[in-house]
Amino acid sequence: MKPISSHIVENTWKEVGGMEPWQVPELVDKMGKQQPVIIAYILAVDQDVFNQAERELLLYLALVVWRIMSKGDTPLSSITEDILQKAENSNLKMLEYFEKESDAGFFEAAELMIKNYNQPEVLRYILDAVMEEECDVMGEDVEEYLVRDENKGLMIIHLKTIIDCFDRGSD
Repeated sequence: MKPISSHIVENTWKEVGGMEPWQVPELVDKMGKQQPVIIAYILAVDQDVFNQAERELLLYLALVVWRIMSKGDTPLSSITEDILQKAENSNLKMLEYFEKESDAGFFEAAELMIKNYNQPEVLRYILDAVMEEECDVMGEDVEEYLVRDENKGLMIIHLKTIIDCFDRGSD
C-alpha cells in the first residue's frame, strides 16, 4: 500500500471525532464485520493491564486507524490470525528493544522508526494521540482519558500492529 497522506489522516481523524455518540457503535459493528480478527484482538488484548478509559481509547484509535487505512490506494484485505500474529510478534520484539533504551534513545529510535516506516503519517497520528499530556473531550479537559505512562508503549505497539496488518494485508 502506498503511504497515506497527512491530509487523509487529519480529515479522517476529524470525521470520526465529529461523529455523534450513537454513530460509534454502528462503526464498531461495521469494522467487526469487515475485520473480525482485528476487532477481536483489540477487545481482548491486555484487559488486565489497561483500565476502562484506556481500553475505550484503544478501541477508538483502532477505529480511526481502520478508517484511515480504508482510504488508502488499495482495498483492505480481511486480516487473518496468521497476519496478525506475525505483525504482533515483530512489534513485541521491537518493544523489548525499546525497553532497554534510555528516554533519549527511545525518542531517537522512535523518530528513526517513523522516518523508515511505510505509513509514517498514520504512525505519527497514533504516537501523538497516545503520548498526549492533556485530553480535550467535547471541549472539556478530561484527565481520565489519558494513557498512564506505563501503558503508552504497549498501546502504541498494539496500534502499530494493526497498521502493519492493514499495510501488509493489502499487498
